[in-house]
Amino acid sequence: MSAPLTYRLSIFDSIDDGHHADYLAYLIHQFSHKPEVELLLIVPETFIQSFKNNRQTWGFDLGNNIHFHSLDAPTIQGLHRQSIYKRSIAEWNMYVDISEAWETTHGLLMYFDYFQLGILLGKKAHFQLGGIYFRPNFYYRKASWKSAFIKKWMLRLSTFRSSMKVLFSLDHKAVKHIRPLLGKTQVMRISDPVRAYELSPDELRAFQKQWHIPADKKVCLIFGYLDPRKGIEAFLQSTQHLTPEELNQLCLLVAGAISPAYQAHLEELFHQYPDVEVISIFQEIKGKDIQLCFEAADLVLMLYQNHVGMSSVLVRASISKKVVLGTHYGLLGKLIQSMHLGLVVNAQSPVQIAEQLEQYLNLGIGYSKEQMEKMVHENSEQAFADTLYQGLFL
Repeated sequence: MSAPLTYRLSIFDSIDDGHHADYLAYLIHQFSHKPEVELLLIVPETFIQSFKNNRQTWGFDLGNNIHFHSLDAPTIQGLHRQSIYKRSIAEWNMYVDISEAWETTHGLLMYFDYFQLGILLGKKAHFQLGGIYFRPNFYYRKASWKSAFIKKWMLRLSTFRSSMKVLFSLDHKAVKHIRPLLGKTQVMRISDPVRAYELSPDELRAFQKQWHIPADKKVCLIFGYLDPRKGIEAFLQSTQHLTPEELNQLCLLVAGAISPAYQAHLEELFHQYPDVEVISIFQEIKGKDIQLCFEAADLVLMLYQNHVGMSSVLVRASISKKVVLGTHYGLLGKLIQSMHLGLVVNAQSPVQIAEQLEQYLNLGIGYSKEQMEKMVHENSEQAFADTLYQGLFL
């Protein structure tokens, strides 16, 4: 006899790329094995089609307890063309209407930060709610007092009005700063989930051959959605401070989805640095190909410009046992240093980046294999789903 279905969980997300799609795929796979939960995903039809077409290749299950409510292209376009404030309210109201029509008992906001205004000014939800908080940066020293004040009160008021059951923080160090603000709402640390794949040497060689990745150079990887925050410009500027011999040892691999405008900008920029060997994979990367990018690299660059919170790139580097040269700012800098995962630097200083690259090339970078394994274990997709289950239902 099958287990009784006791929970009806709805999730809303109007974005279907980057970590949004990854998180949703992980939850579909994990909750497919929890028959006591019926899961409704209110998501773009493009995500549904992509997941169903590729899930077997990617290794994801799809149980009978998983349901979809499709958001078509005109609906998505109508939401996304609004200002960020109106969009927050519109998406929240849509989420509440669809969820209550489906008789949801529990809801999960995949990006709580964005929905706070909608919760405050929009419809009242009559089901238990949880949310993932990405950027609780009000406790950062560089945060202005005005910005910190507004964020604290938005957090306090939105969780109170929604009777939120649990808030999951991706920034683990923020939990102690969040807890005093929330009254009865529970605060839990949550991992930034990443899936590890089994790869063969032949698969790696084929990938390196396909993209002409040199075997005689140190490959520096910049991975993820490619935009100005990734620090590509700072890295290129840093190469001007390297000797020709040092520069000849390096190859830059940039891989990820990109807007047409920024791609044109980068291609023009690369021409201004003819002595830097650059390999670009300008496309969304999924499944095993993500890990192949890291396996093909020697050094993972996380030169993020004032990045707040965690990043799955740090976990992916640990899966492939690759050292990191990353920003000294915020949570990422603290993790890289405290867990001995690589070197940190002021990511806005090309001179300092060059100095660390020189150290890497001439002396190497020490790291802790044990801490890398810990990072991988704590940020698995199963740990992610288990934490959500515990916080939402138990």
